[in-house]
Parts: sequence; structure tokens; C-alpha cells
Amino acid sequence: MVRRRAFTLVELLVVITIIGLLIALALPALNMARTSARSSACKNNLRELGIGMHAFAARKNRYCSGAFDWRWDGAVTEQGWVADLVNQGGDVGAMLCPANPHKLSETYHDLLTATPSSFPQCGIDPAGSKPTTAPDGTEVKNPCRKLLELPPNSPERLKIIVKEILEKGYNTNYTASWYLVRTEPALDPSGNLKSTATCPASASARSSTLGPLHQAKSDVGESAITRIPLLACGQPTAVGEGTLTVKLDAYSPGERFVESFSDGPVSINDMKTPHFNPGTPRSGTLGWWAKWSRETKQDFRDFGPVHGGGTQRTCNVLFADGSVRTFVDEDGDGLLNNGFTANGRNGFKTSNEELPGDVVFSEWTLQRSN
Repeated sequence: MVRRRAFTLVELLVVITIIGLLIALALPALNMARTSARSSACKNNLRELGIGMHAFAARKNRYCSGAFDWRWDGAVTEQGWVADLVNQGGDVGAMLCPANPHKLSETYHDLLTATPSSFPQCGIDPAGSKPTTAPDGTEVKNPCRKLLELPPNSPERLKIIVKEILEKGYNTNYTASWYLVRTEPALDPSGNLKSTATCPASASARSSTLGPLHQAKSDVGESAITRIPLLACGQPTAVGEGTLTVKLDAYSPGERFVESFSDGPVSINDMKTPHFNPGTPRSGTLGWWAKWSRETKQDFRDFGPVHGGGTQRTCNVLFADGSVRTFVDEDGDGLLNNGFTANGRNGFKTSNEELPGDVVFSEWTLQRSN
């Protein structure tokens, strides 16, 4: 009789155990390599976007025409930094932060649901450019003008959004800095944000600010160009601010959107835009200039630490000089603190300064000597 040699049960278990140990040892290294690759891809995307903005600035003397935000800046295929770069040949929609699980900008919520009456009356025409006539006599309309003529979330509306906006590259999951799209607040004699008869004062409204950042503004004053943030990995919108309710191309219902741009300067006490009584003087210890200068900081909570895992997640930030730097969420609260005192209401776990003032400019104005 010929005895066949085979594995015993004990030998098989030993082999399986060894393989399991090898896999367990390899997984952390693989995860670290994957995390590093995603962060590198994100940084490369931001650098390319920065190059595009500087090319735009070389022609227009400003870094962009506004935010990628239909509600506040107008037709998204014609206005905003995303449209600027796409319309000069860039595929911004393909340059998403790979580590961020949220892939759609919050402007898609408006693209899906907004009606003509839902826009603030702040001097921005959501329909954009006027229709033109094609050589064959047919009327040509831009996508946003078409959307306003269709019911919210209708199949026809979804088709236009996918074919004429999303697939054309008009999308991002990076959040713009308020400096990039609004620069500084425009103040009345009492130190309050300017308002109009139809547009209440708001740090989001172009009528209450200086509008998109000009090169001349970034190159002078107390803020070095190396310290002015332009774009960063984006924070998702709050759950109560809406989620995707229909299937949109590859995106499923329940998808959260990414914030369009940060909220601008707020009071260090209550995280709200400063407000003063009519007649408040500019100068003096009780004047509004001192209050703006000493008691406000930029609200960068919309910058998202999406890279890495555990309590040491990081966020990549593009600066006006074209550099990209990484900042660590040291206390693991999901926010980057630029000097606010944690008080249980502002969302900060500790008062650790994760965006140091000597690295990231955070004042209410780029030129405090004005």
C-alpha cells in the first residue's frame, strides 16, 4: 500500500494563522500608503487649481469671478471660480479630493430644487446670460436658465444637470475661502455690513463685501500672499441643510453636499457677524474699528480635515502664492481652530490653535491700515 502524504489539521491551522498574521501586519502599511497617495493627489489637484487661478488673474487681475454658488453668485456655468477654470479648459469636476467621501458641492442642492422665487434679491441674476439664436434659428439657453423653467427634481431637470453641468466638469468638493470670493466686508458709517433695499446685510452677499479677491489686494497690506488661503478640503453641510434626495448620475439619495465657501469674519464671542448701533463711531476704544480688529476672526470651520484616520486627520489648504500646506486636527473634533476659545457652543473641543495666525491669515480685512 502507498501512503499519501497530506496536511494535518494542526498544520493547516498553523498556516492559516501565519497568513492571518502577515495580513494583519501588512494592512496598516497598505492603509498608510493609500492615505498618503490620496493626500498627494489632493495636493496636486489644489496646485493645479492654483495655477489656473493665477492664469485667470493674469488676464482679469482677480483670482476668480466669485464662488461656485448659484444662490449667491449666479449661473454656475458662467460665474464663479469653477466656471472660470472649466471655461478656460480645465476639468475641475475630475479634480476632486479623493479622501473626501462627499463629492458634490452644495450648489447642487439649489440646482435640483431652486425656483425663481427662492433666490435672494441681491443683484445677481440666477438665469445668467440671455438666450441666443443658433444658425438654424433655434433658441439657445444656458443650463441654469433651462432649470428655472422646470419643476424641482423633475426627470427633465436631472437630465440637464447631469449632461450640461456635472459631466462638463462644473463641480468640486473643495471649499473656497471667504477671502477668495468676498475679500473683505463693505461697511457703512456705523461699522455694519452694507445692505440694499432688496438685499439684507449678509457676509454671503456680494453687495455686502468687496467681491472676488484682486491681485492688487493680496499683494499689499499686512497679509503676506503666503498666508491668504484660497481653497481647502471641504466640510460637508450640516444634516439639516439638506441632502441629495434623488439619484443623480453616480450619486445616491442621502449624499451630503460640501460647503461652497467659508463664512467670513465673525465675533470671537458668539460666532456671528458683528453688529453695531446706528451712529457708532469709527475710532476710539468703543468704536467699531477696534471691535472688528480685536474681536473677530475668520470662521474656517468649513475647512474639512478629511485625510487620515483616528484623531489625527488632516486638511490640505491652497494659498495665494500657489503653495499647498497640510494642517492637523490635533484634538480630533473634526474642525480646524484658528484661535477661538472653546466654549461648548462653537463646536471646538479645545482651544488649541491648529491654524496658527503667523501661517494662516485670519483678520477681517487684508489691509488694516485702511
